[in-house]
Amino acid sequence: MNKHLCLSLAIIAALGACKSAGTNPAIRADISAKLASAQEPIQRCYQSSLTTNRKLRGMYVVQMAAAPDGQFTEINLRRDEPADPVLRFCVIAELAKLKLEKPPGARIVIESVPIKFEWSNP
Repeated sequence: MNKHLCLSLAIIAALGACKSAGTNPAIRADISAKLASAQEPIQRCYQSSLTTNRKLRGMYVVQMAAAPDGQFTEINLRRDEPADPVLRFCVIAELAKLKLEKPPGARIVIESVPIKFEWSNP
């Protein structure tokens, strides 16, 4: 039985939740691109976790910040439905690898990045 993974990063919602006055469109676009680039590695994290728990589903709501140098830091889960420590570690590690192309020069808080984990048969 083939499994089709569905993983969605609600990037538009995340960008609306950037908590920094004057966050310009270029920075928002850079954040969007970086979050989109994390989709495939996060999907691999989920795929790997499914090998030990095939019923693993749920949603993360991630809060993080982009440091003045552009590195994504302070990654916290505001919601952790899968409650799987291996998946949690993997997702946070993948997000921590992200760095904005152009450093914003000031800390930018990204309040809410929902990540939904589910699989379905094609």
